[in-house]
Amino acid sequence: MSESGPSGLSFLYDFYKDMAPYNLTYIYRGNFSKMLNEGILSLSESNLNNISEDTKIKRKVYFIMVESLQNITRHEDKTEEEDSGTSSFFVIQRHENDYLITSGNTVENKNIDNLREKLEKVNNMDAETLKEYYKEILNNGEFSDKGGAGLGLIEMARKSGNKLAFDFENINNLLSYFYFQTRISKASPEIQVKHDGSYYFDSAKSFHKHLHEKSLNFIYQGSFSQENLKSILGMIEASMGSKDALRTRKKIFNILVEILQNIFKHGSSSGLAMGGKEGKEGIFTIGKAGGEYFLSSGNLVQNKDIVKLEAKLKELNNASAEQIDAMYSSIIMKESAEGETGAGLGLIDMKMKSGRNLVYEFLPRDNDQSFFSLQVTVPDTIQ
Repeated sequence: MSESGPSGLSFLYDFYKDMAPYNLTYIYRGNFSKMLNEGILSLSESNLNNISEDTKIKRKVYFIMVESLQNITRHEDKTEEEDSGTSSFFVIQRHENDYLITSGNTVENKNIDNLREKLEKVNNMDAETLKEYYKEILNNGEFSDKGGAGLGLIEMARKSGNKLAFDFENINNLLSYFYFQTRISKASPEIQVKHDGSYYFDSAKSFHKHLHEKSLNFIYQGSFSQENLKSILGMIEASMGSKDALRTRKKIFNILVEILQNIFKHGSSSGLAMGGKEGKEGIFTIGKAGGEYFLSSGNLVQNKDIVKLEAKLKELNNASAEQIDAMYSSIIMKESAEGETGAGLGLIDMKMKSGRNLVYEFLPRDNDQSFFSLQVTVPDTIQ
């Protein structure tokens, strides 16, 4: 029951299952800018408000996100290879009583010892010692051309109340990849002490490697609501390269709207179980490879609805341009009929704007539901 692309769409379900325990995950891999950082922060603020998070926790999460994003743009050492697996990345995850904020970027090997020394020094201090150390650095006025001498690291450790997780993976004689994670816990200090955060760190690193393997730049998994759809679109728009033709960017953005609305309209309900507002559960990814953008979405659908949905997709993929125009006009004419308003317009719009067949797949989950994957391909140059 599928029309698969070159590598199939089963990876979407794999990501969906791997990310499900975190309730909320989004990952970005690529070039960071002030506009993109603002989009990431806006999306986080929207999601934190959607789940009615405690104000104190929200402030901590927001502060550490700002510091992590600034660290990427301030300290990364650029490589000349755009898709070498060394692109910077940022991840935020929510799991039970913890928020995990992870970043990654390249650093020159000659700077590793100094950075490692700062991180280990911060990790070996208790809350009171960190406070005094912070004052000491401020009073000494020790600043470098890349910002404060560890002030951000100290503040992240103080606000999170946890040790900073980090790792360096060698790339070549000049560069290494620097992974860094901060964990913000809502649980009591007694529970925090017993908690081992190494699984979270390894999981984030694994996500980064999978993104590179699949040529993905952005993943969002969690609840899709009217409140956060705008933030998701804003973040993706900020991440798109200026090298792409304006017409191509507009086309991609229009398809983005339809594919995200498709999840919101047809995905399974979620949000209330997390203490938040009602939303629709699903996953969305965007990547670029071989001169094409790949926009993919996945969500659970009722098995009883699959026959009708697949028939609609097959009809659409087999239709000529004239037949698609006729389908579009027919649906518009039925807008006044009860229960028919806009039915199928989103799928038709995606087919028309991309000029390509819609790739899809249904993977059984249980007796009641299956996972529905949908992918739209858009060339990054106007043909």
